[in-house]
Amino acid sequence: MKASQQVQWGSIAVSLDRLSFLDRLYVSAALAGVLIWTFPHVGLASTMKAQPLVFEIKNISLQQIQEDYLAKVLAPDIPVLEPDPRVELLRQYLQSKRSVLAQEADVLLQQYHYRLILGIAFAESNFCKIQIAANNCWGIGGSRPVAYASLTAGIVRANEIIQKYQDLGMTTPKYMRNSWVGWPNDNWIIAVEQITMELESRGL
Repeated sequence: MKASQQVQWGSIAVSLDRLSFLDRLYVSAALAGVLIWTFPHVGLASTMKAQPLVFEIKNISLQQIQEDYLAKVLAPDIPVLEPDPRVELLRQYLQSKRSVLAQEADVLLQQYHYRLILGIAFAESNFCKIQIAANNCWGIGGSRPVAYASLTAGIVRANEIIQKYQDLGMTTPKYMRNSWVGWPNDNWIIAVEQITMELESRGL
């Protein structure tokens, strides 16, 4: 005797005895559709499990990314610095004087009062040939000479002192002489002015 097959549809019992294979397939598909419509997250989760997300990264090197960034964003804002042609001119000038200051030509040109720095260096130490203390070519400190760790440090300090003199109204070697030298030495004025004129005549 054939057993009766029933499917519960809510509160209604549905008999499958009289359904053909196609009818049963249709009913199954309909039930699946209703389930998906009623519980969409179940279907989505099943789809995501079947097809996992894959993120593909092409072969782009970090260096390439950095170069592209600099080229597109930073490059227009970075000024192109041309070499200062005066550096070589000043270096040659100081080499002709056999001065160790030749190696500091670029540093000297970065100082606002570089002409006076060189003029005073000539008047005080014959372009650093006779220093009263290490890297002190300007007589800074007088009877208590100050030593500097490098010529660069001495140059920067000389520029600062000259600026202080300028702020007090001592804007020329003539007005600076008594305070810098300590006595009315006219040869000091002549020496400083000689170098400043030589530099100007060379476009320095």
